[in-house]
Amino acid sequence: RVGNRPREVHPASSRTAVAQNTRNYRISPSDAVGAGSLKQKFKQNVSAIIALRLIEEENRPATPAEKAVLVKFVGWGGMPQVFAAVPPDDWQKEAEKLSQVLKPEEWEAARASTLNSHYTSPEIIRAMYAGVERLGFKGGRILEPACGVGHFIGLMPETIHTQSSITGIELDPITARISKVLYPDADIRHSPFEKALLPDGSFDLAISNVPFGDYQPYDKRFNVHKFPIHDYFFAAAMERIRPGGLVAFITSKGTLDKQSSRLR
Repeated sequence: RVGNRPREVHPASSRTAVAQNTRNYRISPSDAVGAGSLKQKFKQNVSAIIALRLIEEENRPATPAEKAVLVKFVGWGGMPQVFAAVPPDDWQKEAEKLSQVLKPEEWEAARASTLNSHYTSPEIIRAMYAGVERLGFKGGRILEPACGVGHFIGLMPETIHTQSSITGIELDPITARISKVLYPDADIRHSPFEKALLPDGSFDLAISNVPFGDYQPYDKRFNVHKFPIHDYFFAAAMERIRPGGLVAFITSKGTLDKQSSRLR
């Protein structure tokens, strides 16, 4: 649609009539994702990790009650103090608890994720889907290149969710494993986006809250441009989207207001 005038500008690829993703978790208002104080979110993160360990040890699918615990994991972007060499006095107990819950390599990965592990509110995700629906998207091959625990999957409109194949890429190992448990019908991969093996021109939609920062990932196809990480995600996602497809990312003035027009 263009304005209020109906017009099919981004037709999706052909889809099967058989409902897909029937085992994926569906986030509801009762999950209250992202709610609570930082200390409450910390406790919920730890509870999710403990639940994940049990599920993996017993090599079984998660129960509905366990999924309700896992979906409350919000990552560590809002609480870097728990990883400080000398945590603040009011976070020392939490830091000690986390060091007991995480393995050393998981601790390092979690600490590194504080730079760009950003929680995305359901209101923003729903608004983004409303935008792509207005442009005519009804389902197809969807790429989430920084999927976290999968809120862009769990909050996907049902009509799109049942008519799409979904690929999610996530850098942090704990977060990727939680996403795999919550969304077993999606193709969730633990990998940096720049190393993910994804065919060019094959996806209908890329949608995400991509990482931000003044650093550059290594990708020989794009190194010459010296794109910062958020611009890299735009450029690399465009390569994977078919002609006429859509890229819907959260961005900032770091992308929109730059003097150079090279990325645009």
